[in-house]
Amino acid sequence: MSRNPQEIVSDALAEYGSGREAVLQILTKINRELSYIPEEAVAAVANAVGVSNAEIYSVISFYSFFSTEPRGRNIIRLCTTISCEMNGSREILETIEKELGIKAGATTPDGRITLETTSCIGLCDQAPAMMVNDTPHTRLTPPETRRIIAGLE
Repeated sequence: MSRNPQEIVSDALAEYGSGREAVLQILTKINRELSYIPEEAVAAVANAVGVSNAEIYSVISFYSFFSTEPRGRNIIRLCTTISCEMNGSREILETIEKELGIKAGATTPDGRITLETTSCIGLCDQAPAMMVNDTPHTRLTPPETRRIIAGLE
């Protein structure tokens, strides 16, 4: 059973402190445990750190790995920068969408996998690339992509 957001925020504050410099670490912990950052967690962090909710939302919206919407247990992030596009990321995206039966930005009906596109994951020299949760996958081909997705089942 997953913990409630208030417990996670309390643990994060105990671990990282309540200074502004800890906001990114606190949000990362919440996002990692819940797969998103709910409104109540935003308010709790803002209150503990002494900033407005808007300031916390500005941090969340700046980083593409954070979300304020619930996501699947597994998150696939496909890079769509020009390097990846030139090396086949569109074909990889089509492969993923077909395998999962969803479009980018959606979550499978069983809540298992969310598919996102992102502007860069820092692997341009190994394009096309994606991350599955925190694991990078590079030089993707459609068969390799299908094998990776099958491993998530």
